[in-house]
Amino acid sequence: MTYPSWRPEGPIVPRPREGHRRRFSEADKRRIVEEAARPGASVSEVARRYGIDRRVLCRWKQELSPPAFVAVEITDAALSVERPAS
Repeated sequence: MTYPSWRPEGPIVPRPREGHRRRFSEADKRRIVEEAARPGASVSEVARRYGIDRRVLCRWKQELSPPAFVAVEITDAALSVERPAS
């Protein structure tokens, strides 16, 4: 039984030399996060292709996403409570 040769799409980043870390630019991080966000993409497969851990990719996604703010309006109506007539 023979297996089809499997080659990942896109670049494969070599592992860092022992005792060293790779440095990814912000542009590289954004490109990798966008690749993982494509429909049908597997976050684990994208992370593996670039030689990083899945949780690193998830952390980059959080760091690069703008903070979410929600507009809240506080009115006096929310503070007033009608009392039943006695």
